Amino acid sequence: MGLDIRSRQTEALRQMLNLNSAKTDNAWKILVFDEYGRDIIAPLLSVQDLRECGVTLNLLIRDNRDPIPDVPAVYFVMPTRENVERIGSDCKDGLYERFFINFITAVSRQLLEDLAQLTIESDTVHRIGKIFDQHLSFCTLEQTLFTVPSYDAAACSYHALNRCDAKDADIELCINAITECIFSVFVTLRQLPVIRCPKGNAAEIVAEKLEKKMRDARRDPKSELFKDQSVASFQRPLLVILDRNVDICSTMHHTWTYQALIHDLFNLHLNRCQIQVDGKTKNYDLGNDDKFWMKNKGRPFPEVAEAVHQELEACRAAEQEIKRLKDVMGDESDAVIANDKLASTVSSLPELMEKKKRVDMHINIATALSESIKSRSLDKFYEVEEKVMTKAALEESVLDVLRNPDIGSPADKLRLFVIYYLSASELPDTELQVYIDTLQEFGCDTSCIQYLSKLKQFSSAQSLVQNNLNYNQSSYSSMSNMFKYVKQSSKFMMEGVKNLVVGNRKLPITRIVDCLSELKQSSDTDDYLTLDPKIFRKDNSFVPSSRTAFNEVYVFMVGGGSYVEYQNLMQYAEQHQDKKIYYGSSEVMDSSNFLQQLNKLGSQ
Repeated sequence: MGLDIRSRQTEALRQMLNLNSAKTDNAWKILVFDEYGRDIIAPLLSVQDLRECGVTLNLLIRDNRDPIPDVPAVYFVMPTRENVERIGSDCKDGLYERFFINFITAVSRQLLEDLAQLTIESDTVHRIGKIFDQHLSFCTLEQTLFTVPSYDAAACSYHALNRCDAKDADIELCINAITECIFSVFVTLRQLPVIRCPKGNAAEIVAEKLEKKMRDARRDPKSELFKDQSVASFQRPLLVILDRNVDICSTMHHTWTYQALIHDLFNLHLNRCQIQVDGKTKNYDLGNDDKFWMKNKGRPFPEVAEAVHQELEACRAAEQEIKRLKDVMGDESDAVIANDKLASTVSSLPELMEKKKRVDMHINIATALSESIKSRSLDKFYEVEEKVMTKAALEESVLDVLRNPDIGSPADKLRLFVIYYLSASELPDTELQVYIDTLQEFGCDTSCIQYLSKLKQFSSAQSLVQNNLNYNQSSYSSMSNMFKYVKQSSKFMMEGVKNLVVGNRKLPITRIVDCLSELKQSSDTDDYLTLDPKIFRKDNSFVPSSRTAFNEVYVFMVGGGSYVEYQNLMQYAEQHQDKKIYYGSSEVMDSSNFLQQLNKLGSQ
C-alpha cells in the first residue's frame, strides 16, 4: 500500500545528519547547504529538529563563514562546479575538522576528480570523511505532495518550457531537473512504477528520459538504488505524467477551500504564509504538526471559519474553568475536588497554551481571508466560474460581470475571462475584441489572450479545449443545489460572504487518474503511452499483464500544478479508501504567477 514520502525523506535527512551511520550520533556539527538543500530541508526539519540531530549552526555555502576547526561539517548541496570549488576552498582554509559531503543528486566523475585534485593540492584529503549521493532532489510539502526544489521553479516553469525563444540547453536543463525530481522520489521509496503519459508534449519527453534513467540504474551492477524487496512486490505503483496544457482552467479558477485560498491570496510557500495583522507583517508556518490545519485545510472556507470559532469557544471555556476552580479553592467542601481538577488542568496548560496560539493564528488568517474575499467579491467570481465550466445558466453574462466596477481586481476579471474563453468552443473576433477592450479599460494586461488564441489554433490544443469543457457536469443534480446556502448558525467573519457549497466534481486530471488507475476505456486516455523500466526493450504498446486496478498512484504535472488539483485528487482518494494518491509538480503555482507567465508568452 502507499508509502509516506514525507517520512521517508525525513528519515533520509536524519540519517544524513547522523553522518550516514546506523548509530545515533548527536555530537555537535555544522550543516552547510546551498539554496536547493535549504528548500528541501525547510518543510521537514525545524530548527529544534536540527538541534536534536546535533546541528548547532546551519549556513549557506555561498556565505562567508568563520572557521570552527574542532567541529565536523555536513554538506548538503547540488553537485555543481561552483559548490565543488567552494568545498575545496573550505578544506584548504581548514574551516571544519572533517567534511561529510552529501550531494543532492549523483555527482559526475569529472566533478569528483576535480574535488580530489583540489584536496590533494591543499594536502587536506584526510579531512574528507565521506561522500554520498543522496538522491533527494524533491521538496516534500505534505505526506502526499512534492515538487521540484523551489529554487528551480523559474527554470522549470510553464513559461520556460513553452517560450518560443527557449534554447535547447535551457529546455534540457528543465527536463533534467524534473526527471531528477521524480527519479529521486522513487529511489527514496525503493519502487519502480509503471509509467503512463500522453504523446507529443513535454510529459512524453520526461517519461522517456525517466524510464531510461530508472532502467539504467536497475541494470547497473554497481548500483543499489532499486535493489530492494519492494521492487519485486506484486502490486506496483502507477506514475501518471501530464502536461499543464491538459487543463489550464483549473489554475485560473478562484478557489473556495482553505489551503488553496491561502496559497492564492497570501502566496503559501514551503508551508509558510505571510499576512498583515494590525499593520504588522506576520509569518505563519502551516505544518503537519498543526492538527487543526491538517483536518481543515481542504474544507470550504465558510466551514473552516465556523470551525475556528468553535475552537476559540473551546479555549475560552477552558480558561473560564481554570478561573472557576481558583474561585472555589476557598470553599473547604469543594477544595479537595477543585484542587484535583486544578492540578489536572495545570498539567495540561502547556498544551492549552499551544492550542490557543494555533487558534489565534488561524483567526488572523481567516480574518485576512474574509477581508480579501469581501473587498474583491471572490465568492461571486467563484460562483460564475463554476457555472461557466459546468455549462450552467448564468444569472448575468460574463461581460456584465467584467464591466462591474465594484467587484474584483484586474487580475480577477482576467482570470474569469480566461476560463470563459477556454470553455467557449468558438468566440467570434468581434466579440473577442469587446471583451479585450473591457479588460483593458480596467488596466488588465491581455497579452495572454494572444498566446491562448495561438494555442487553440493548433490541432493538439483541441484536446485541451475539450478537457476544459467536460467538467463532469453530472456531478450535480442542479446548479441551484450546488450554490445553495449552508446553515447560518455562525456568522463569524462571514458577513457579506456567500457560504457556497463546494461541488463534488472531478477535474480533468482526476478523471484521467480514474481512467488509468481503474484500467477504464476512455477516449481521453486510450492513446496514452505505457512505459516500464523493468522491460529492457521499450515497447510503447505494453499493457500491464494484471487487470487489477492500481491502488497506489503518483501524478506529476509538468509545467506547474495547483492546490485546487491536489485537493480534488485527495477528495477522490477519500472516496476510494483502497487507493493512495500522491501529487507532484514542477512548481505549485498561484493564479497570479501563472497569469504573468501566460502574459510573457503572449507578448513574445
